[in-house]
Amino acid sequence: MNRSKLIAIGAVCLALTGCAHANNRSPQELLSLSVAGLSGVDRYAFSGETGIGTGTQADRNPSAYQGTVSNHNQVNVQGTGGSMLPSQRNPLELLNEIEAAAVKTEIIPEESTGQRTVLRITTDPKKTAALWSDRLRGEFSLLEKKVPANVSAAPQGQGHVQTQAKPLSPADQSALEAEWNGELAHSRRTLESMLATMQAQSTCKLAIDRKKLLPLSLEERTAFRYQVDGKPVEENRTTRLNFNL
Repeated sequence: MNRSKLIAIGAVCLALTGCAHANNRSPQELLSLSVAGLSGVDRYAFSGETGIGTGTQADRNPSAYQGTVSNHNQVNVQGTGGSMLPSQRNPLELLNEIEAAAVKTEIIPEESTGQRTVLRITTDPKKTAALWSDRLRGEFSLLEKKVPANVSAAPQGQGHVQTQAKPLSPADQSALEAEWNGELAHSRRTLESMLATMQAQSTCKLAIDRKKLLPLSLEERTAFRYQVDGKPVEENRTTRLNFNL
């Protein structure tokens, strides 16, 4: 056998070995590699939607949004179609949290193809509850910072003719701020009471590009159980993300 044939056979063997190595990676390795791969991408775009439902019913009108990440951690998100603007949250942060809380990661054969592998990730309930407690407290803290600006009094006039609205007096403005702060304090107590009784369980589907080992899409479904004023409440939250890398 001449040298050229030996080189050709060797190249084929190396290629087959590389393919086998890629195919034999464990689900946990694929998850870690996809998260690490995304962390190395300097700039990318994404789109998604988030919905909140009660019991087992999903939200029929989820909030849609699209965003970009630049310089690894600069996030810009915009709501679409009049949707409520979500928090400026880095998708990589979400994937890191899912990986940290994962207790079971498995491949879904019937949803995987030659181009992509789909993972099903089940998270630890205690870690999930702790993560969501931090998320919800963070979202509430953002709300607390949105103190209403000086509100004008309602326009006055008769019929269809209205005069220019008058600004609130210092006393009225002070009363408005006191009412706002009171509502915030009540909402904070309600939130903490809810979090103290909250149980949470997340199941995620992560589609990964088999060649690039980068995430293609993510679906996170979380079921919550908690109490409000002593009454049990069940809620679910679904987040879907599509990556444009």
